Amino acid sequence: MSRWVVLFVCGLGRVSSGADPLLDFTALSEAERRAAVKSTSRDELERIMKETPQAKLLAMGQRIILGVNTYSYRMTKQERVRGDLLPEQVVDVFVRETPFAVRLHYVKGPGTGRRVMFNPTVRATELRVREAGFLSVAGAIWLNVDSSFAKSDSNHTIREAGIGSLIGRLIRDTERSRPLGGFSMVPEGWNDKGEYCASYLSPPANPPFDYAKTRICTDLQSGVPMKVEGFGLKGELLEKWHFSDFKPDTWPSEFFDPEKVRL
Repeated sequence: MSRWVVLFVCGLGRVSSGADPLLDFTALSEAERRAAVKSTSRDELERIMKETPQAKLLAMGQRIILGVNTYSYRMTKQERVRGDLLPEQVVDVFVRETPFAVRLHYVKGPGTGRRVMFNPTVRATELRVREAGFLSVAGAIWLNVDSSFAKSDSNHTIREAGIGSLIGRLIRDTERSRPLGGFSMVPEGWNDKGEYCASYLSPPANPPFDYAKTRICTDLQSGVPMKVEGFGLKGELLEKWHFSDFKPDTWPSEFFDPEKVRL
């Protein structure tokens, strides 16, 4: 009997000895997953990660994100916009999944000092932005989320902000790939932060997927992807999203109301 079957039968009581423990790894509660990861060898965890379908890992991450609902993290992002690979930006992100709202505080790179807030329950199509430096003299202004300025440094609108939205896009492409044979997984192993990384190669499709290759590094303790990198057909970097300091947070409703707080 494998270590994971013993763990579930004797410790967690989730499955019988004839069940596949891989099917239950992604369905564990927060406390159970953390305990299981802590008590399982790295070699065994690597085997499990290699054999767990991408769809299950993404579904686990989505469930965790929706479960905490409000959370914050630091994001290092880089995108190729209209053919040009833009410089890295470091942004502190604060998200409320339901009802959706987001705050962005730019801390390094282009736009340093900028603060952005979007709450569609306040204004459905506008975000509030305050620039840093001499531009701040004009005060905070409202911009349409689909305006050229709002999309000048990203392929995505602020409606897509947050780890939950990113996981949702990955799930969408995973489901789209099934009739075409699904994504091919190329295991990479552990990175220097203890996250398990793998690349997923998309099948040919028309229209094409967002990325020809997607590299995902998952933190087993938090249960969510901490790195997502997308590459084009020639291996060129299209987008990268690196997350750190992920933690659930609780804020009053005013935290996401641009008309009640000084942005």
